[in-house]
Amino acid sequence: MAREEEYDKLPDKDAAKEFYAKYEPKELLGRGISSTVRRCIEKETGREYAAKIIDLSNDDATLEGTKQEVNILRTVVGHPYIIELQDVFESSTFIFLVFELCKHGELFDYLTSVVTLSEKKTRYIMKQVFEGVQHIHSRGVVHRDLKPENILLDDNLNVKITDFGFAKKLEKGELLHDLCGTPGYLAPETLKTNMFEDAPGYSFEVDIWACGVIMYTLLVGCPPFWHRKQMVMLRNIMEGKYSFSSPEWTDISESPKDLIRKLLVVDPKQRISIEEALQHEFFQSVKLDFDTIQIKEIGSVKLQTSKFNARRKFKMAILFVRAMVRIQRLRFTPEPLSVDTARTDPYRIKLLRKIVDGCAFRVYGHWVKKGEGQNRAALFENAPKTDLKHIYLANLSR
Repeated sequence: MAREEEYDKLPDKDAAKEFYAKYEPKELLGRGISSTVRRCIEKETGREYAAKIIDLSNDDATLEGTKQEVNILRTVVGHPYIIELQDVFESSTFIFLVFELCKHGELFDYLTSVVTLSEKKTRYIMKQVFEGVQHIHSRGVVHRDLKPENILLDDNLNVKITDFGFAKKLEKGELLHDLCGTPGYLAPETLKTNMFEDAPGYSFEVDIWACGVIMYTLLVGCPPFWHRKQMVMLRNIMEGKYSFSSPEWTDISESPKDLIRKLLVVDPKQRISIEEALQHEFFQSVKLDFDTIQIKEIGSVKLQTSKFNARRKFKMAILFVRAMVRIQRLRFTPEPLSVDTARTDPYRIKLLRKIVDGCAFRVYGHWVKKGEGQNRAALFENAPKTDLKHIYLANLSR
């Protein structure tokens, strides 16, 4: 506790005169193992930024790691979906990294508040994530720790990929062998480097795998491989064992499922590329142009289009919109509420499932997955005290 209070305090002004001369630190936004993040205001312009204050007093490796992260950030700078590093200040005991401020915070926190995202919102966010990762890879950098906690959202809910602490710049054809990242998002080839001496290593494809895990998580509110027993989770990752069998997937179309299948492929050589992912039908929209009137020739028969008729075109447009609205509503038409079903299996009913999931998030503070037949309603099922009493007495009689 004392250690946390120490990190909450601001560094002495003598230790970072340059930072304090240019910025005025404000409230605490977050805390890491040896760092804190504060909102700060640039005195000259009044603009808001986020200052990551890193304490170097207890760990010599922190300085080297931070310098490497700064070099990576400068390598990938200049893309709308990558966090922008504004300033760097270094003293003997602290490093100050000043970033653009993302007021909506982490994608993780946003997802926790809404439980799941619609296909439309998932498409919007994942397209930006893929384009950001594509830019990172084009600069020869692999991120190695992509996850919702390392994706920030700005004022317009646009993506900002951040935290390049594990990122590495690769030479052409270079493979990595060190184990780093977050367990639930690790690619199979990363795990193999730690398990087998003759493992070939891994490269940019690990970020593509992580994108698949993120996309799955956004759609249904839980990661594909998570398990309370970490060894089981790691085995599932190695085998690429996940499913679309939980009730949440019944409301999701085939297109995002197909993309996830191509992202979560165990063999990195068979895994879809970033370019191919962006060309997938999930990201393609159909546009109809009502103003295109032209003469079409079919074989030897010419079909002359009629003259422009504003009333007719308006009527057609209205009919088209009404038809599209009806088609869209088919998937969201409320199912009849059965009292019997609600009593026996409330998780089968979409409306109740949303409420149950929201309660589970608030109670447990993190994603909870209950095996193949995902059912968070089971978290709230308690055995009657009479049954517990019988079990207790039976154990005493042995």
